[in-house]
Amino acid sequence: MVRVFCDFDGTAAAEDVGNKLFRTFAGDRAQEIVQEYLQDRATARECLRDECAAVENITEQELASFVDGFGLDPFFKDFVQFCRSHEIPVTILSDGLDFYVGRILKANGLGDLPFFANHLDLVQVEGATKMVPSFPYTDSECERCANCKRNHLLTLSSDDDIIVYVGDGISDRCPVRYADIVFAKKRLIKYCQEQNVTYHEYRHFGDVQQRLDPIIRQKRIKPRREARMARREVFLQG
Repeated sequence: MVRVFCDFDGTAAAEDVGNKLFRTFAGDRAQEIVQEYLQDRATARECLRDECAAVENITEQELASFVDGFGLDPFFKDFVQFCRSHEIPVTILSDGLDFYVGRILKANGLGDLPFFANHLDLVQVEGATKMVPSFPYTDSECERCANCKRNHLLTLSSDDDIIVYVGDGISDRCPVRYADIVFAKKRLIKYCQEQNVTYHEYRHFGDVQQRLDPIIRQKRIKPRREARMARREVFLQG
């Protein structure tokens, strides 16, 4: 079976919702926090905690109104329908927050699409509403991502599956090592080139569908040797 996994911010979503959220409500402090993460001086969990803490006060209505200003990649919904017509499961793996991932999917008629993300609670603290993240899908041995995409990818697939991954950023670096077919754009392209990960460049999900259609119509799709070896190594270690 072919299975598709994809990132959300800047991938399934047309823009990086999380980045713009914190830039809007935390200002320059958000950029300082992200730089700490990009320079490996903070983990993904620390980064997200600090970004949330930097938002001094935000109501659920303000947050919802902000999120409602964002949409999906204009070809993503058609891509999901294309996959469903071929009985290909699609799962979103996000290192962002479930509040906006779920809300945007629902607003676009894809509320039933499975996704995994970090959890957000809005908590009253001394008269202010604070954003408090939690991390139900961490990996104790890897702190690069708050939501371990690799673990979802391996748990939700079998040894005989062909894994397709679509991404664009830092949190996608780990899972592409375990995927048979990789679609990359932006900074993920550079990583794939540096690590000799075979990839297809894309601009939007129309490109992904156009490239994937003839591939899945083949009678037999070969797994990427390096990806299969990487997956087996994880299972052997476990």
